[in-house]
Parts: sequence; structure tokens; C-alpha cells
Amino acid sequence: MSIATGALLRRETACAVKVVLRNPQTAFLVVVLPLLYLFVLASIFDGERVHAPDRSWTLDVSTIMTASVVVVGVVSAAFQNLAMTLVEDREYGVLKRLRSTPVPAPVFLAGHVVTATVMSVMLAVLVACLGVLVFDVPFPGARIPAAAVTVLAGTLACCLAAIPFSALVRRASASLPMAFGAGLTLFFLSGNFFPGKDLPVAMQRVADVFPVRHFFLAMLTAFDPHTTGAGFEWGHLAVLGIWAVAGAVLSVAFFRWTPTGEE
Repeated sequence: MSIATGALLRRETACAVKVVLRNPQTAFLVVVLPLLYLFVLASIFDGERVHAPDRSWTLDVSTIMTASVVVVGVVSAAFQNLAMTLVEDREYGVLKRLRSTPVPAPVFLAGHVVTATVMSVMLAVLVACLGVLVFDVPFPGARIPAAAVTVLAGTLACCLAAIPFSALVRRASASLPMAFGAGLTLFFLSGNFFPGKDLPVAMQRVADVFPVRHFFLAMLTAFDPHTTGAGFEWGHLAVLGIWAVAGAVLSVAFFRWTPTGEE
């Protein structure tokens, strides 16, 4: 990357950050709502232990929900918010105008990906702190590098899935319900809100196709105090990597810059 490209990327990232900070709706959906999920659910199930997903032992519900809400927050920042932003910018003509400027398309998109990554990391730290300090979730300690890599892998997979997903949404007014609906469906399919409950076999097979379930299980390993070793779930991380590569390919093939009516 040249110095000029790096400077341009920093400016694009700063611009994307300002847009996020100036939108109260985004702040609520991306930051407040995940923290509220954890506070409410961990408070309701405070002290309860259940069988953890894909494990033969029990864990505190607060530990499971902390890992789960980290995933919910990252998906909100990297998939739902990015998809909504791209659809609205396209339908309002912002992307079309950008195409006539010297800003390279990869730099523009990279700015949004970097912004989503920063938001995801900050949110993951906030959720983890809430779990550890308020609900006595065990501190990950030596598994922090595994948690960090998992957050970054999940963020990248969600960002690169959001870009082609935006091509499916034809109206700006539909961006919120479609992005939020897709994310919420994946949360339910992946068992994020059902600690201790085994998913039906058919539902689990469907969930295994998508990245959220793998993201959740990899993150749970990082928070699980019974985990031995560094806590890296390479199989689940590989699935996230496959989704990132597939999203990049689909982005090149299907991402659109012009409003729907001008196609």
C-alpha cells in the first residue's frame, strides 16, 4: 500500500466513523442493544448452570451469554449496520457520485470494513468487561489472543457477507428490516438466545452452513474456563475464512453502485 493510498484510507475511515457517531439509531442498534441483551438475560439467569453447546459439562449462563452477545454485537456492527449503510448510500445516489471521484472503490469499501472492525473490537471489549465485572464471568486470561483472533475473523466474514447482501435489498426503506431480520434469524438458528437448549438436528444443519454458529462456538471456547491450551477453534475459524473469501468473490460479482431505478 502506497503512502497516498494509506492516507486516503485513513480519511475514508474517519469519514465513516463520523457518519456512525452522528446517527443515534446506529449507536442504539450496534452498541446499546447488545449490552442490554447481556444485562437482561444474564440478570434473569444469574447463577444458573446449563449444559454448554457442543460440550458435556455445564457452564454459568452468564458465561455462555457473554460469548453469545459478543457475537451478536459483531454481527450488528459488521453485517447489519454495514449492509444498511451501503444500501442507503446506493439508493440515495452517494455511491454513484463517489464513482465519479478519484477515490478508488477498494479504498472506499476498505474504509467501511476498518470502521466496522474498530466498532466490533470496542463492543467486544465492552461486553466482556460487563460480563467479567458485573456477572462474574471468568477472565479469559491466556485465551485472550484466541478471543481477539475470533473477533477479527468473525468481523471480516460478516463485513464481506454484508457487501453482496446489500445487492439483494432494492430500497433504502427496506435496509433496516431486511438486515435486522437476517441477523435475528441467524441468531435464533444458531442458538445464541437459548443457553442450554439443544437445537433440533435439521436446524443445526442449517445453522452450520452459516458463519454465526461457528463464530459463537469459537467465541464460547475462548470464554470457557474448562478450555485447555490457547483456545483457538481452528475448524470454526476456517469456516469463517471460507465465508470471507466467498463474500469477497460475490462482492466483486454483484455489488452495485447505482440506485435500483437506474439499472
